[in-house]
Amino acid sequence: MLTFNQIYHPLTSRPFLANRMYMEYPPCKLLRPYIACFWTADGQAPGHPEVLVIPDTCMDIIVRVNHTRQKIDGYLCGMQDRPFVAAAKEQQEKVTSFAIRFFFWSAHLFLNCNFNEIRNLKVPLKDLGAAWTALFEPFFYQTSLTERICLTEAFLMKRLNQVEINADLYNSIQHLLQNCGRSPVNDICAYSSVSQRQMERLYRQYVGLPPKRVSSLIRYQNVWHEMISSPVFNIQDAVARYGYTDQAHLLKDFKRFHGITPTEARRVADICR
Repeated sequence: MLTFNQIYHPLTSRPFLANRMYMEYPPCKLLRPYIACFWTADGQAPGHPEVLVIPDTCMDIIVRVNHTRQKIDGYLCGMQDRPFVAAAKEQQEKVTSFAIRFFFWSAHLFLNCNFNEIRNLKVPLKDLGAAWTALFEPFFYQTSLTERICLTEAFLMKRLNQVEINADLYNSIQHLLQNCGRSPVNDICAYSSVSQRQMERLYRQYVGLPPKRVSSLIRYQNVWHEMISSPVFNIQDAVARYGYTDQAHLLKDFKRFHGITPTEARRVADICR
């Protein structure tokens, strides 16, 4: 079984958010190496009309159940490498959301997609195949969250049992995660005994981004995790720990992926504590 989830913990811009509007739920033990969480949303939290979405190195299938119109739709969010602000839309209808958040190393095990073509994009649920559409149809009458999660987990386990893991890809990811994204591409290739051309192809096919970009995102996520989990964040220590040239390099890299400065980012995160 994979153990990547034990050494790497990607976060959203609001990692402390947990209320009646938004909640995260861990998957069963067998799926935890592949699924970051299930999450639900019910409307928009008061006072938060906009949500900063950052590259969390995950891909989400988000299903929207419109109870007023008796309609289900949804989409897959491809691998993301830039931030954006999602504005909440006013709605008179009762709509709830249920989502599956895949780690970047596992989405291809469950989804038959060209991940290189859908990065930073949304793919309609109907384009993911009939099996995915059929999975969520019972959500009209299975309104219990426990029922929905059990149904989804059974579906995911069945899919997982039908696939094989690419050893070259996973060896390289192991190296990246253990080194907190500090490894240059040539080191990743040497560790996995794969040519750079082949490694680029593997990452674009199975992840949607080249290995250098994935490495940068992993490093950024490690910095973000340390920023909000440490009582005192020392930026100079982080520069040395994560292999940045200097403080300016770290701040520039952080703002490129987060869209705002570390001080602003912590303020956004703390709003939801």
